[in-house]
Amino acid sequence: MSKALQITEDLRPAKNSPKNVFTKLAEEFFNNFQSEHTRKSYRKDVEQFFEYLKLRHTEVRDFTDIERLHIVSYRNFLTDGDKAPKTINRKLAAVSSLFDFLVEKSIVLYNPCQSIKRPRHQVLRPTNDLTDEQIRALFQLVDPLKDHQLLHKAVIYLLFTTGIRKAELINLKIKDYRVIDGIHTIEVKAKGSKILTKVIHPATAQIMDEYLIYLKIEAAKDHEELHAEDWFFRPTKNPLEPGHLIKPLNPKSVDYIVKSWCKKAGIHHRISPHSARASYIGSALDNGVDLYKISRDVGHASVKTTEEYNKRKQRISESPVWGLGFMKKVSSEE
Repeated sequence: MSKALQITEDLRPAKNSPKNVFTKLAEEFFNNFQSEHTRKSYRKDVEQFFEYLKLRHTEVRDFTDIERLHIVSYRNFLTDGDKAPKTINRKLAAVSSLFDFLVEKSIVLYNPCQSIKRPRHQVLRPTNDLTDEQIRALFQLVDPLKDHQLLHKAVIYLLFTTGIRKAELINLKIKDYRVIDGIHTIEVKAKGSKILTKVIHPATAQIMDEYLIYLKIEAAKDHEELHAEDWFFRPTKNPLEPGHLIKPLNPKSVDYIVKSWCKKAGIHHRISPHSARASYIGSALDNGVDLYKISRDVGHASVKTTEEYNKRKQRISESPVWGLGFMKKVSSEE
């Protein structure tokens, strides 16, 4: 049983109910989310909320004991802990979602999270993107990579030339890489259960093809074949289980690949796989691609979210002032 469920056992739907009641309810609640990443995040956030109640509000012994004042207290606790507004809102959303579920199950009468004021969204630590020159230097550094290091090369090229999230890259399967009307694409399972079809740049497609050939050669050595349902990116070694390599990459492995090669390329500021997404959006905007098209391409629900990724300075020559029609007439008369 997870720590989250152990904590919440003390907060059963009814004080006289058997201990396994909430365990069953919790599994129903968490498993309702299709994304494994969302399930893990919500478990962690719910766990933290009940841990807070256990330490700060010992009078709470039942779900029905939780009131609006406890949610406000928790929000203030998160704020005082210098959590980013986006993080606080996510944690409150997890708790609110849980209470919506409990209301639906007739365990509580109302959701105490309703009408709780949440912090305005602002980015405290913006994701650092790379300039076009830095990305070219990074590509030149990984271009000579061969054999097992083709994994690193393919991961870096795909992240920077598609803007997909780390989780989306990890969850790619061989069947998701295909050619449509002569164009290489990948089908990505994005946030909110969205299915995105991403066009692959020819240079990246060539690297992915080279990587697939390498995988086939390695599989043949073990008298095996690649299957459509196999993970596209998998580890090249597994110290704990040397013979078990057909599994998705560990998220920390993706972090390592991006950070280590960026460092070798002389890029020393704070970098993460998400920096590739910010760079993809920033470079596209900087080179005149329509904001709405980029927003749809990366799977954002709002163009405002896409705008937040653009950290590059707008050129003075692109100021709207040069396009004012009434000033053009004035200039022609002078």
